[in-house]
Amino acid sequence: MSGGGHSPHSQPHQQHLSRTKLIHTCTKVVTMQSTESLTRNTVAVADTLTAMIEIEREQPTVCSCGDYVGYLNPSDPTMITADDRKKLVEWCYHFVNHCQLSQETVVSAMDMVDRFLFTTRISNCAAADAVKVVSKEILRDQSKLQLLTITALYVAIKVNERVAVSSDRLAEMCRRVHTAGEIEKMERILLSGLSWKCHAPTAHQVGLSILSLVEPYVDVPEETWEILIEETTFSTEVAVFDYYFSTQRRSTVALAAIYNAIGDMRSKRHQEQLRAFLSMIMEGFDFDHVEQINEVRGKLQSLITKHEERF
Repeated sequence: MSGGGHSPHSQPHQQHLSRTKLIHTCTKVVTMQSTESLTRNTVAVADTLTAMIEIEREQPTVCSCGDYVGYLNPSDPTMITADDRKKLVEWCYHFVNHCQLSQETVVSAMDMVDRFLFTTRISNCAAADAVKVVSKEILRDQSKLQLLTITALYVAIKVNERVAVSSDRLAEMCRRVHTAGEIEKMERILLSGLSWKCHAPTAHQVGLSILSLVEPYVDVPEETWEILIEETTFSTEVAVFDYYFSTQRRSTVALAAIYNAIGDMRSKRHQEQLRAFLSMIMEGFDFDHVEQINEVRGKLQSLITKHEERF
């Protein structure tokens, strides 16, 4: 892992998650694995997908009434903003690109950040009172939000990568904006707040499970599958930038990404086959209503368009 200072305070100098950079990363994976990145055992995949849905149903983004909630309040000028969060996402993507780590590590890190901060909105959350106090402090302190994000990335690297980065090395790479001791202390608080559940399913993982159920039953060329997987991956990773998608179920974001990718296909026949089987899958699992998925589809497509216009 190469060195070099990368303070979260500094802008990544046009190293945001451009489509060229992200698609280049994803294409290397998809070209080598193609549909091999999908699981062939559909019974096992169905069981895994069911478990993923059960886990996301337990996440604090969804109240018992089924309404979606968020941890930010735009009307409160003392709180951190969605833009503060977005800048840290940009820095995280720049960091993993520089270190040649997986984009999915950023997705996992921000998932932990979002879930930790959501605990302040759930009255019956299992998190200790001390954890809630820290979480509420973070919501009003950009520096503490920065520390939480760096720490979540530190944990995500441990969980997702084959290489390890010590807290001291990470602090050095972040130009000592936060010390190794501060990162380690926040790590304990983060894991306690998450009840040590640091490996929740991401939208990308849910998406691959859904596509694994579809693949054996549709007549679509390998090249088309590569593009479908690539575009779905791209969309789920770009979605991390926008706070709105953190308030949605991961399966909803995954389905939105898949449907949008299908809509971009040139072959109407392939579109019809994929949509038909997706509809069957949606009937067999506890997904969101079609109206909610369509709303997320529209917002995701708008985000992708804005992102591409910037680059």
